[in-house]
Amino acid sequence: MTVTLEDWGMITGLPLEGNALTGRVERKNWHDRVVALIGDCPPDKKNRTSGAPLPWLLKYRSKCPEGAEPRVVEQYARAYLWYLLTEVVFPDCSGDIALWMYLDFLADWDAGYSWGAASLAYLYRSLDDATRRTEATSGMCGCVWGLSIWMWERIPVGRPEKLRARAWTYYGEDGDDARYPTAAYAWDVVGTISGESKALYKIFINELDALTPLQV
Repeated sequence: MTVTLEDWGMITGLPLEGNALTGRVERKNWHDRVVALIGDCPPDKKNRTSGAPLPWLLKYRSKCPEGAEPRVVEQYARAYLWYLLTEVVFPDCSGDIALWMYLDFLADWDAGYSWGAASLAYLYRSLDDATRRTEATSGMCGCVWGLSIWMWERIPVGRPEKLRARAWTYYGEDGDDARYPTAAYAWDVVGTISGESKALYKIFINELDALTPLQV
């Protein structure tokens, strides 16, 4: 039993078809390339060649000026997506850096990448590293938010209480399907589980051990 591409598409809404996110990450002149793509970049530091600090991104690239020309709007849109890719879709344990390699894929709006397949593969690799403890610092990375939704849908262990969802009104124009909520919206409003973490851990693993196929 595992997370399938169909599961992932219904939960995240990320495209499953398209070009693979693969290739060589070129760090040469990354500072100039960041400026070209999002309009600005923090001061270059010799010990940082992989990206921009997330606090800087939030402070200087989070609010697009009113009346900005299309080119500037696109730059702020890239910065926003860069932040989401770093913090939600492909988060890691490296710190507070928005990695350059994700921004590179946002250079062409019409490239048509399979973000869903890439993020699920990234999550698989992260789960493998975390469970095998390949390094002393191995931790849980990847889109843990999406994995949590999948677990709540499939496994009745550690599942929060699902409360009445708020009405979805952001349908866009002409019935735009892209504006409809994903399966994750069913868990938008939930009751939290409180308790001491070690005690809850023991309860959850005991419940997992006692699961039967009919409960999944």
